[in-house]
Amino acid sequence: MQKLKNLVFYGIGALFLMADAFYNSYPILYSDVTTYIANGFDLQTPFDRPITYCLFLRLFSLNGLSLWTVIFAQSFLVSGLIFRVAKILFGDGLNKFVVLAVLLFLSLFTSLSWTASQPISDIFTPILLLTTIILFLGKPNKKEAWLLFFVFLLATAMHLSHISYNLVFLTVVVLVRSIRFFRLREVIRLRTILILFGLTLIALSTMLSALAKSRHVFFMGAMNEHGILKTFLDDNCETTNYQLCAYKDSLPKRAFEFVWDADGPVNKMGGWKATEEEFNAIIFQTLTIPKYIGMHVQASLAATYEQLLKFKINDGNTPFPDGSLVYERMRTYFPGELEQFKQSKQNRDALSFTKNLNYFYSIIVLISIAGIVFWLFVLKMGQRRKYILLTVLVILGIVVNAWGSATFSNAIDRFGAKMIWLLPLLAVYGLWLYWLSKKEQVALSHLFDLSVARPPERSA
Repeated sequence: MQKLKNLVFYGIGALFLMADAFYNSYPILYSDVTTYIANGFDLQTPFDRPITYCLFLRLFSLNGLSLWTVIFAQSFLVSGLIFRVAKILFGDGLNKFVVLAVLLFLSLFTSLSWTASQPISDIFTPILLLTTIILFLGKPNKKEAWLLFFVFLLATAMHLSHISYNLVFLTVVVLVRSIRFFRLREVIRLRTILILFGLTLIALSTMLSALAKSRHVFFMGAMNEHGILKTFLDDNCETTNYQLCAYKDSLPKRAFEFVWDADGPVNKMGGWKATEEEFNAIIFQTLTIPKYIGMHVQASLAATYEQLLKFKINDGNTPFPDGSLVYERMRTYFPGELEQFKQSKQNRDALSFTKNLNYFYSIIVLISIAGIVFWLFVLKMGQRRKYILLTVLVILGIVVNAWGSATFSNAIDRFGAKMIWLLPLLAVYGLWLYWLSKKEQVALSHLFDLSVARPPERSA
């Protein structure tokens, strides 16, 4: 009975997290949805990403019945994980209605609902982080642990970037654990870390084909945006006949333009397969020559910093009119929802209000950072230790995501928006802990006053 009640709470939380989709009158779409839809139904592995989310979309759309059920499924998963993180801090006496209030706050005042309301794989990066945190700090029983390991494997397999994300995140945890930071060695078991490394390698084995076909293009796009490619070509084009030399003075500024534009270098050189040998040769040289290694390090740090400041919603969620690829895929695979899709606010270009909303979200993030710092100092020691561990892991996850996105692809708002809501979550949980501690102090003070009060004197 208790498990059923939990599922009901998770479901209500999931509906809260779908607020932006409800406001839009349809799930919010991004151009990548075309790949997920087509490859999920055609059962073909995409050349630039694993097939995992494609299959997830097909399964939870009930084989093309609705995209609403897709975003409900992923929102349900996020809702359940947020409840479980709360249990780490507040124990079995957790007030589930308060967690629902937290979910409503996150949905209305952070980027979480926007991310959860999109049928693309972005939401699985925070799912991956929250699952890891629960495995580390939540002391799950055997049955729950196996379920969490499965979710970790599933989330890892959703995106190519999750492999490097896991490897860096887990390696840093091992290093921090080795210096006995806040007795982390006693909390996080080495066995759990090794299992997560193993699951990451298993997930890697499912996406080797996509990695082999795409990594040289994405990384070269990043090198182009960081200015490394232009410097390399200026240094070497007089002595080496690279095809890219023909475009060295007309390279696009942004990585996505280099990779995707029809008149960009990749397409002009014959596409992803045709560029593989030359791109890999250039990449290898820049990773083995000291001059370019220094440029990579400097560019990575600068791009990571840039990515940490980028977290606006409505990044690339433009209207998709008749004739666009998104429209054609909706007409082919979701004909029953074509009218909903056409009448959504997104497709009527009625989401311009998000520009002002993004300023508000930025203020929420700044207040959250200040709040987190404050709670770290004022919470009681027992509460503070758990809160510090949770904060360290969340911030590490956000930074590693920013590093991976900016270093190997490019710094864009969508990559930041999918993670930044974790800071307001930390701040609200800290406020809740502080309120409970104050409430407990008042109760103890009242009890002490009663215990030392003198009985009234009797009349003579």
